[in-house]
Amino acid sequence: MEALLDNPPAVAETTRKRILDAAARLFREKGFKTTTVREIADVVGLYSGSLFHYFKSKEDILMEILRTAFISVCIRHENILQSECAPLEKLRYFIRQEIELVFFAEEGDYHAVLYFDWRSVSQTHLAELIALRKRYFCAWQTVIQQCHDSGSLIGDPTISVRVVEGTLRTMMSWYKPDGRYDPDEMSRQIIRIIGVSQ
Repeated sequence: MEALLDNPPAVAETTRKRILDAAARLFREKGFKTTTVREIADVVGLYSGSLFHYFKSKEDILMEILRTAFISVCIRHENILQSECAPLEKLRYFIRQEIELVFFAEEGDYHAVLYFDWRSVSQTHLAELIALRKRYFCAWQTVIQQCHDSGSLIGDPTISVRVVEGTLRTMMSWYKPDGRYDPDEMSRQIIRIIGVSQ
């Protein structure tokens, strides 16, 4: 087990990252509520009590995972919105990007936890989480509205946002990364479903 003796900042930061990575993987596999601090500590090679040297609580670990994933995906989506691509192409990039983040990226566990465990946050962190969710959905609403305004999508923009978000969230129970559809083709299929104007 790793000792806590006056760890230099670089070592402490590395340990924090190892804790977050281990927790994200366990939360993705078992869920936040059923994962114990001891299980996280065992994966990292720490004593259970040592985790609280780096984080105040299990919820603080969850919140850091959610914060990291939210900011990451928001920045990526906002960069796409600033691009010169056509609205429908931006939407395709949005969808493909989220599939890649969950199923193929190194930080995939973080983004998977974001879909399922954000409701586990208490009132202490709720205001920050709501602000991050608003930023996230604002990007989605903007790209869908751009597609609608350009005539690319014929469905109601508000419903389209929810259909896409719901589809991406449930994909974790059925999508096979090595299956028939890669992220690019999957994004095209989803866009067809929500109603591309002919």
